[in-house]
Amino acid sequence: MKTLQQTALLGLVLAGFFAPTALAANPPGSAAPQTGPETHPLGDIPDSQAFVRYAAASGGYSLEVPEGWSRLSAGNGVSFTSKLNRVEVAVRPAGSAPTVGSVRSGILAALAKADPSLKVTLLKPVQLPAGPAVLARFISAGAANEVIGRREPLENDLYVLRNGRREVVLRLSAPLGSDNVDAWTRMARSLVWR
Repeated sequence: MKTLQQTALLGLVLAGFFAPTALAANPPGSAAPQTGPETHPLGDIPDSQAFVRYAAASGGYSLEVPEGWSRLSAGNGVSFTSKLNRVEVAVRPAGSAPTVGSVRSGILAALAKADPSLKVTLLKPVQLPAGPAVLARFISAGAANEVIGRREPLENDLYVLRNGRREVVLRLSAPLGSDNVDAWTRMARSLVWR
């Protein structure tokens, strides 16, 4: 003979108030599974990242950069960093418009001399709102880890564009495998001449 409690529980299960699988997954007295805050791998710029406009005092340009990143100005350049991400902008005199050939034999050759592991994965002309540019995408070695001495690979997007007699070089870098396509595209497309 069934007890009154067993009969009541059976009635509730049959009525759909309890699913047997829910009871098995979370037996009475156990904590229900909790979802934690959304996390991002190191190097990923979250989709919710806020941006602010940075205007170069002497460079004649402005662009959007992630809010809250530390800024370091030196000479004709500025860099913004957060964790393992870096945005660098440098202004220099320009004689002629950058081409795939001039970027390959100039900037990329100099970077490859300093980092023999550098591997170019894309080199092409692109059109930005600020004008025609050359985009170089490459893998490079990051700074050596102070503890183990290993240099982790970085992915980089490097844009070179010209306005009059000025050339701007915009370099975006993060750990290899980071998902920063949207944020990097936003920063590159936000560059305007002043």
